[in-house]
Amino acid sequence: MPKRGSRATAPPPSPLAFVEFASADPLATGRFLSAVFGWKVRPLPMGKEPYLGFDTPGGGRGDVRTAGPGESPSTTSYVRVEDLETARRQIEAAGGRIVLPTMELPGMGSFFWFQVPSGPVMACWQDATPP
Repeated sequence: MPKRGSRATAPPPSPLAFVEFASADPLATGRFLSAVFGWKVRPLPMGKEPYLGFDTPGGGRGDVRTAGPGESPSTTSYVRVEDLETARRQIEAAGGRIVLPTMELPGMGSFFWFQVPSGPVMACWQDATPP
């Protein structure tokens, strides 16, 4: 508890950056999202497996990737942060557990996955610094 007269430091706002779907059939998932919700779905050049990006009418963004071997279809929410290392320390201090270490997507940004105590797996995303 902060001392009387002092102010507690609130964490910086961290907006939801995007949502990632892991799918057994990304193309079928993309067709469904487009047909049912009117999302604009497009292929992205990310390896050999189908990988799709999408934009929603309300401004939301995300992607659909192929689920890995033994991985069930799932959703991962990515929270945009200013500094991944600071976010990692805060997550661990609050009882979260890192489940996928930091990975970089050159020219795009970096991310890691973490598990919320007694909850879902989420991710933190830091945009790449513009050249």
